[in-house]
Parts: sequence; structure tokens; C-alpha cells
Amino acid sequence: MEMLSDKDTNELTYTIQNIVVKSYLEQKINLDQISKKIENVQYNAKTFPGLFIRYSEPKSLIILFKTGRVVLTGLLKFIHIHTVMEKLILDITHNTDYKINVDLLTTEIVNIVITANYYKRIDLNLATIRLRNALYEPEIFSGIIFRNIKPYKGVFLVFSTGKVVLTGIKKKDNIEPTLIFLGKLLKEKKLFL
Repeated sequence: MEMLSDKDTNELTYTIQNIVVKSYLEQKINLDQISKKIENVQYNAKTFPGLFIRYSEPKSLIILFKTGRVVLTGLLKFIHIHTVMEKLILDITHNTDYKINVDLLTTEIVNIVITANYYKRIDLNLATIRLRNALYEPEIFSGIIFRNIKPYKGVFLVFSTGKVVLTGIKKKDNIEPTLIFLGKLLKEKKLFL
């Protein structure tokens, strides 16, 4: 959990809930072969074209496709990205005939999901009127869906309790400025109760 404090915003805390990463192994992979030689694997080509590999430490899920595309999800810390990719490559190279150099892999963060708390109630009905790009249908969903473009592109789910979910962020350094921006905007529009 991270703590932010800024004179122009309310005090808030945030926690990273999920980091989604994509990568490519630069070669086609026989998923049937891998499913038989690596542990903690789920694969059924009839129901989904990818193979699932679960690691418990650090807890993560890898989806591997026959094209060599890799999607890594479930991570809570950025430092674990390289660790999990290295573990995957070691599993593949030690248990199969594939030779993959972990140092040649590139990874790209495609989404970070963050939960935050501003510790003040928010007037969602008024927010619908005062915020552009806000959608609120309380009979369908209890929060506002607010699409943000600046300072960084992202989508907020804003709840009356002051809790927020932020998704669509792709860089660690963009988390705090985006959360501070929302806090200032809510204060400026007089939406805190």
C-alpha cells in the first residue's frame, strides 16, 4: 500500500491490484508438448487457444499462445515481472527442446489496476453533472465510470465511499499523478461531502 499526501488533495492511499504484461518468445510453441512437460498447466485447445501456467511464488498466471505470445497477469509488484518471465523460460528450456534466451525478451506493461481511497464521501449524482466523460447508471452499477485523458489516459470507477478503481495506466510513474489529478478535480468541482 502506498500513501500519497498533497496540500491540494485529500490524503489517499492506493494499492496495486494487478499488473498485466505482454511479451513474445520470438518462436512458435507446441502447446501440447509443453502441457505434458511442465507442472501447474491447464490446456484444452477445444475451449481456449492458450495454455495457462500458474505460479505460486510470486503468485501469477501466464497465458502462452502457440504463436509465442505471452500474457502475464496477477502480479502485484513490478520487480516480479522479470522473475516470473525468467521462471517461465527456465521451465520451457529445461523441460523441452526449446531454447529461449531470457535476455532477448522484451516485456511491455499493458495495464495496471489500482485501488485507491480518498477517505471522503463523494456526491455521485452531482459528479455526473459536473464531470465530463462520466457515466452513472445506479440501477446497473453503483459507481461512476469516468474516462480520463490527462494527465494520463485511464478509466476510473468512482464510488460514493471515496474508494476508486483506476485501470488503463501503463506506467508506474503515471499512477500518482493520475490519482492526484482526480483528487484535485473532485475537490475543485466540490464533489467531496
